[in-house]
This record gives sequence, structure tokens and C-alpha cells, in this order.
Amino acid sequence: ADALVEAVCERADGEAGGGEAGGGEDKRARPRPTAAKVIVRIDLPALLRGYPVEGETTEIAGYGPVAVSAVRDLIDTGDAFLAAVVTAGEAVVGVAHLGRRPRAAQQTALEWLYPTCAAQGCTATTWLENDHRVDWAQTHLTVFDLLDRLCTHHHDLKTREGWALVDGGGKRGFVSPDDPAHPRHRRRSHDPPGAA
Repeated sequence: ADALVEAVCERADGEAGGGEAGGGEDKRARPRPTAAKVIVRIDLPALLRGYPVEGETTEIAGYGPVAVSAVRDLIDTGDAFLAAVVTAGEAVVGVAHLGRRPRAAQQTALEWLYPTCAAQGCTATTWLENDHRVDWAQTHLTVFDLLDRLCTHHHDLKTREGWALVDGGGKRGFVSPDDPAHPRHRRRSHDPPGAA
């Protein structure tokens, strides 16, 4: 994976040959080399899990299949301009961006679709915070379909005390960590037997 990351992220040094020969220093600003643009197609479950299972895709456009660890390395280095096409099978779930905050179009769609806190029974319409269903520090992706809007109170409960929205989208139940409907209690389809 390291060799792939180095090959993809390698930059030209921008130096013309000869250095000092010619008597003077060229004072004109030279354009800085830009990072390579790398387009990664990855099934979201594979990225979150850390490995693909049969039928899932993890590939770099123009290169071919790669390990999920290679994609994680590219995300973590930040050297290449990385565009991630997040898929669920053949369907494009969204074009993710690698910043923590939603892009302007994502933010506008969130505000239009979800004008109130996502917690069932909460009618707050102000001071709503964008929340990643899967912690951004784990994925380094901002995917529209994995964002919710929570009021400050509910966001604090989620962040500090482990509360969570039940699975789904839009307005839905908001439960404590010991509630059976809490997402951490569902058995993921690719967990080994006996895993919680």
C-alpha cells in the first residue's frame, strides 16, 4: 500500500535543470505543482469495515482494485486531491468529500430536507448541528446520506453520553446507550458469529 500511495502522491519538483548556471536567479514566481487527482470508488460498508466482502468494490480509477488500507493511506496522507465515489453495490450513494463539514450543496439539501432536529419529538429549528452517523474521525468522509441534524442538546447527549438516533433517516427515535434499539446493539451482517 505504501508504494501505491507514494506513486499516486508523487509530485514534480518544479525545478528547471541547471540551477545557478545563467548568472542570476529568476525572480518570477513559478506555479506550484498541483497534487494528482485520484478518483476512488469504494463501497461504503467496505470502507467502514476495513475490508471488502464478496461483491464489494474498492478501486482507483485507471489503476484497478486496491486494498481498503491503500484507500485509507491516501485519505490519511492528504497529499493527493482525492475524490471518493461512495457506492452501495452499483448504486452511487453519494460523492463524498474528505472535509469534516458538508459542502454548500450538501448543507442546503440538509437544511431543506431536515428543518428540525432529527430526534423524534424535538421541534428545535435553530442552532442545529450537522452530525456524522459514523464518526468523521473514523471515516474522514462527509457523505450526505450519513448526516443528520441535531439540536445542541441532542448532539451533546450523543457526543458525551453515547445516545444515538435509531437506524434510518429523517425524524426518528433517539435512545440511550443501553436501549435495545441503539445502533451499537444491532448485529452487523458481516460480523463473525458471537460478535456483539
